[in-house]
Amino acid sequence: MFYSRDLLALLELEPNDRYVPIAALCEALGIDRRTEERRVRAHRVMAAGAQILTVETEHGDERALCLRVDLLPFWLAGIDAGKVVEAARARLEAMQRECASVLWQAFRPQGFGPEDALLPPLLQQRPVEQAYAGALAMATLARHQLLIERQLDLRPDYDETGDPYAAGSTIDDPQAALLARAVRRVALAAAERTRRNEYPGIYSGLYRQFGIASYRRMPPARLHEALEWLERWRGDLMGEPEPPPDI
Repeated sequence: MFYSRDLLALLELEPNDRYVPIAALCEALGIDRRTEERRVRAHRVMAAGAQILTVETEHGDERALCLRVDLLPFWLAGIDAGKVVEAARARLEAMQRECASVLWQAFRPQGFGPEDALLPPLLQQRPVEQAYAGALAMATLARHQLLIERQLDLRPDYDETGDPYAAGSTIDDPQAALLARAVRRVALAAAERTRRNEYPGIYSGLYRQFGIASYRRMPPARLHEALEWLERWRGDLMGEPEPPPDI
């Protein structure tokens, strides 16, 4: 269900808000403030994004527990929709279904089907659904690349030509590290020529040509094909001749 005023709009958040008082959110939803404040404090992820701040109330300035705004969907996903006010119930349920779908698509291992609460099986998808699934897959590849590159950057002495299975590697999945390093080499080589960010084109190729939607649990044969494709692309960019075929 698509609402022109979704749950976050119903909560009347301001675009400039970086933290939102838990009390105000609970009042809007009709749920107990103390229960939710305890839940936030007890949850390590939410607690790391919570602060006691001074907020304006009808009784003057008060100190209150506030949650960082980007954590609101995460917090809302854990609320029992049956306990909120009726005006927010359907919107909360819709948002929670979307959260479940987005999380599955973001963390779906390679080889699992894309179907979830919002998407039908692949062979039943309409073009608009196929486009959505493809965009999510490329976003997942981009996030995995970002996370792996950050790990690689923590090791300036990391040997990209060495044994990816050697002890002490910063990446716990050597196959993911191999692919991420190959993607980075092609993206940097292409950017030197075009002066553009070439990562999106690489993600598109990995998804459309090889069906790679995640750096996790890639079949070895599919990974080998993708690495060869990336190396040919980089060779073309660098003007390197292709190796002779095996005889």
